Amino acid sequence: MWNKVEHSEPKGSLGTSGSLAEEFGGPILIIDDDPHFLRVLNRMLSSEKFKVTATSNPCEALGLLRCGNFNLIICDLRMPECDGLNLLQAIRGGGSEVPVIILTAYGEVDTYLEAMNAGATEYLNKPIKSEELFRVVRNCLNRGNSRHNSQRIDHA
Repeated sequence: MWNKVEHSEPKGSLGTSGSLAEEFGGPILIIDDDPHFLRVLNRMLSSEKFKVTATSNPCEALGLLRCGNFNLIICDLRMPECDGLNLLQAIRGGGSEVPVIILTAYGEVDTYLEAMNAGATEYLNKPIKSEELFRVVRNCLNRGNSRHNSQRIDHA
């Protein structure tokens, strides 16, 4: 099992225009127990200049969330130690409104409803095409930025 945390800095020059990260910004946390899929997601998002932290361990992810500030979480639904729904409930139970995308290879209506009711922002079936992933990431970060900006105005 691939049980380490991998941090990827954005690739390419920071001055390059047209990347999703420049448009929406913010670090992304990815949690998936499949090391191959974790690496693929990491590379896809890093290629768009995102700062990515990836781990296969959901318990470790909770520690990272306590210590770090992420603008988006992408989490697998079914993992051996702690499933994505439990992780999502812990995130929402802690008061965090960070957007969470739940991924699954088992596209069942019941788990979709359960994830959305628990506070998932999006629910995607594997395998994921890069265009779909980037569209959903863009939408989630846009919603997260809108919510963050309105909270800043409300607390001013």
